Amino acid sequence: MNLFQIIILDVVLLLFPILIYLIYLSTNKNITNKSKKIYLGLTLITSFFLINSFFIDNSKLVTILVLGTTIILSYLEDRYILANIFSISIVIIYGPMFNNIIYLLIGHIITTILYLLNKYKKINNVIFIELCVFFNSLVFYSWIYFYNKSYYNVEKLFLIIICYAFILNIICLVYETGKKILKTHLTYKELQQEKQIRLSLFKITHEIKNPIAVCKGYLDMMNVRDTKQVERYVPIIKSEIERLLCLLQDFLLINKSNLDLDIMDFNMLIEDTLNKLNPLLKENNIELNLSIIDDEIFINGDYNKLSQVLINIIKNSIEAIPEDKKGKINVVAKIKDNKYYLTIEDNGVGMSKEVLSKMKTPFYTTKKRGSGLGVSLIYEIIEAHSGKVEYISEYGSGTKVTIQIPLYE
Repeated sequence: MNLFQIIILDVVLLLFPILIYLIYLSTNKNITNKSKKIYLGLTLITSFFLINSFFIDNSKLVTILVLGTTIILSYLEDRYILANIFSISIVIIYGPMFNNIIYLLIGHIITTILYLLNKYKKINNVIFIELCVFFNSLVFYSWIYFYNKSYYNVEKLFLIIICYAFILNIICLVYETGKKILKTHLTYKELQQEKQIRLSLFKITHEIKNPIAVCKGYLDMMNVRDTKQVERYVPIIKSEIERLLCLLQDFLLINKSNLDLDIMDFNMLIEDTLNKLNPLLKENNIELNLSIIDDEIFINGDYNKLSQVLINIIKNSIEAIPEDKKGKINVVAKIKDNKYYLTIEDNGVGMSKEVLSKMKTPFYTTKKRGSGLGVSLIYEIIEAHSGKVEYISEYGSGTKVTIQIPLYE
């Protein structure tokens, strides 16, 4: 094996564990600083062990110089105990081979002094690395020149030192660049987490408006002197307040897949939800036509969340119908291939192709006071029930929404 191959082998043995360490940090979501230090120590020890394991007798100087890189990397991470262990190991293992340990000790002392200067901010990392390269190269050059001229000729020694300087800079550059990329990646993950928190907060704001709007509608219509009306409206208002509390509890858990699944009659859910929305429909002078199967249709679903879906869709239909137009909303249900299909169609203004393509995107809205989360929440809830949602619309021709949910078997 020639000199070039030996250098490449040592560099690979040194870098391979380090790259694995950086990749592991980038993929691990919950890792403490203490764990990072432990993993880094194990990584450098692994590199040190591998280089020693593949030691080739005619490349002692190359091996020692590459092993010195583990010392410098340890110092860069303030792992001075580990750096001293590496230094002592090199002296013990390779000192007898050189028949003179003084130069190895001198190189260790110089590197330690440079580390102390770097630690107390007298020099920066780049200068620290370059000074380590210079002084270690000078020490080994002096040792060869004065004691072992026969072992290495001047040209070969000069080539080794140049390669050492180049390799050390490349390794440190790769390591520092990897750390910067890792830091950027972790920052990106933190921003994504912050985005999810903001999304949850927007969902809370959007969803609590629905039951409050229903309660307000009934309170505006309710005549406190009319006992029958009070008896009819108060349970509905109470039910909406309970649903609101349930919503807040779900969002506090910050778990979008937190479904309270139970066997339920979907037709009953549709009728109950539409009864709650009757005041809003009457207030906006909208005619509702309901055509569902006259039988119990069972699904495995979350009653409250599916009620949210229907309320969101109907409210969007109500808001899409101009005030000067006789509004109509048709709700039709059918069963096909063991799936329940519910279609809600209105004669509102409809949507253009551009709006239709973006409506699922969170925060996108054409409403002045909309949050842009209603439709995305509809998709999220239905997909969590192993169902599908389809929107069909043309500008000026209304909108048709079809929900598909598997039946309970």
